[in-house]
Amino acid sequence: MQKVKNFFKKIWSFIKKHKWSIALVVVALGVGGFFIWDSFTAGTPLVDMSIVIPEKKPVTVAAPLSGRQISEEQAQKRPIAIVVENHPDARPQSGLNDADIVFETTAEGGITRFLAIYQSSEPKQIGPVRSARSYFVEWADSYDALFSHVGGSEEALSLIKKISIADLNQFAFGSFYWRDKSRYAPHNVYTTLEKLRAAATSKGFKVDNAEVEGYQFKEDVEEAVRPVAHKFKVNFNASYAPTYAYDPVRNVYSRSLLGVTQTDANTKEPIAAKNVVVAFSNLTTQLIRGTGYTMIDTTDSGVANFYIDGVKTVGKWSRTAGEQIKFYGADGKALQFNVGTTWIDFVAKGTLVQ
Repeated sequence: MQKVKNFFKKIWSFIKKHKWSIALVVVALGVGGFFIWDSFTAGTPLVDMSIVIPEKKPVTVAAPLSGRQISEEQAQKRPIAIVVENHPDARPQSGLNDADIVFETTAEGGITRFLAIYQSSEPKQIGPVRSARSYFVEWADSYDALFSHVGGSEEALSLIKKISIADLNQFAFGSFYWRDKSRYAPHNVYTTLEKLRAAATSKGFKVDNAEVEGYQFKEDVEEAVRPVAHKFKVNFNASYAPTYAYDPVRNVYSRSLLGVTQTDANTKEPIAAKNVVVAFSNLTTQLIRGTGYTMIDTTDSGVANFYIDGVKTVGKWSRTAGEQIKFYGADGKALQFNVGTTWIDFVAKGTLVQ
């Protein structure tokens, strides 16, 4: 027992004699131990990562006229309808692939013209913008759209005043349009949706709180059950008979005219539609001051061919004055479109589609 006591006395005497040296050694061991521990645990979170905080995703909704997923703010923007020409000197046009809906029908001389309606996308420029016709006014009004054009027929301008459409005639809002110097007039007027909203705001027209009913949309059919590639032609006349070529991989219909693929000048991509409608109506020509103007029954109903997922079906279109044009399948139910741009070709009854 005495030997144990003597042993601890010697240790205690050693500690007191060398206490500073021992303290330095202890500190060195502590610091070294810390760095060794840190090297092994580098990158290890100091919090319990088993608790995962979900990333907040932006809220999106289906656009009423295209079905595209867009922000709630974008979905509230008022649609803008723009008259775009299709004269050879106007091609390639800008912004048609970004439209939610494109109406096409004949103007003077059998030349077709477009009414492009925008809400869910914002192309960098749109045009060439051209003059209004009464049927374009009626279609624009049916979507409660701001209406953009460069002048118009006497009948169209009179109708604009009669129904008090939110009119953005370039003649009155010239600073919100520009002319492309690389093209000849009158095929060189362009604008943007941002400029048109600014023009509307300057006039006191609303640009938000959209009042549009929209359409029903569905998912594309599986690629495995889509039919093989094929084409069909809408014979407005010999010079204006657009061909739609179905691509089963992309599930779209690409447009060409007289064998030439039509492209969007903004993107250089072929103009393509997810859905194509050929609507048959009463089209007549009325001679006014020596010029033959096309007249179309837009407040009526009639047969419509639908080309969706590579398949043609037959149903009908219907529209009451001041209301949105509607489409119904053979079963009488509202048609369901694929998400994306829809082209609507309004042709005379009896027009050949092959």
